[in-house]
Amino acid sequence: MFGALRDAFAGKSTLPYLAGVALVVGAGFIFSFTALVFRAIDDASDWQFLFYRGTGASIMMTLLLFLRRNSRPVTRESINRRSLLAGLLLGAMSMLFILALARTTVATAVFLQSAAPFSGALFGWLLLRERVDKRTWAAMAGAIVGVTIMVGTGIGEGSASGLLLAGMLPILLGLYNVMVKTAKGSDPLVPALIGSVILAVGSGAVALSGSGLGVSGKDALLGLAAGGFLLAGGLPMFNLGHMSVPTAQISILLLVEVVLAPLWVWIWPGERPATGILIGGAVVLASVVALALSADDAKKTPGPFPPV
Repeated sequence: MFGALRDAFAGKSTLPYLAGVALVVGAGFIFSFTALVFRAIDDASDWQFLFYRGTGASIMMTLLLFLRRNSRPVTRESINRRSLLAGLLLGAMSMLFILALARTTVATAVFLQSAAPFSGALFGWLLLRERVDKRTWAAMAGAIVGVTIMVGTGIGEGSASGLLLAGMLPILLGLYNVMVKTAKGSDPLVPALIGSVILAVGSGAVALSGSGLGVSGKDALLGLAAGGFLLAGGLPMFNLGHMSVPTAQISILLLVEVVLAPLWVWIWPGERPATGILIGGAVVLASVVALALSADDAKKTPGPFPPV
């Protein structure tokens, strides 16, 4: 098992199906703790937390690339316009997720994010002229109903800006998926490193213009852990695992993050989602599951890398 992981990390082979499934589920499990870590900070602002998260992810991604330098060095071909744009989108999504968490509930942010497969299908249709079948259009309509219920309920759950930021996540994620899908030969760690650096530099600049970067040791460690272990730890796992898992199953496997993230903060610190948020989120999740279960392209090339 570890030998197969080592070879896949070095780009020499792909993992068996079950190993890929385990890694994708494991990545979703790791990502699900991001909201809990953010809720655990004491006094750090959202921008300060983002700076330390981006710094931790940048350090870890650089270390991973260094460890892989002999078996799979970064080539000039792996750094292209699409990988740069994918990195920019990844950094922006990482910012938006935390900024949304600071202004609305965890359930609202992650359930809205689960609508990303439909925005990806829409961008694929608009930019790549990929056909969207009736099944997908029907699932998209169901997701829109669920999002509408959530937004209607969420007006009382958080600020309008929080809903707006959370609503932008699936749109940017869909565009990010298209960019990664069309970046032929791109190294999956390159957009992740670019996004991490953008996250650190961008949020650091905003923090410096306000309250600065000075935070307590606990808040700094939480931010570094959210980037160095959760973000930089989950992304490589997903990038390796998704190569062996059919596209139709990716959305289902990653629902582990959508389900667990609100559960963790419900257990502690007791952030109970409103009934309307749960109903709307269930409609969105049901649409994703129905689409994935009814897909007939399970043997096609697996989908692109995730955002968070």
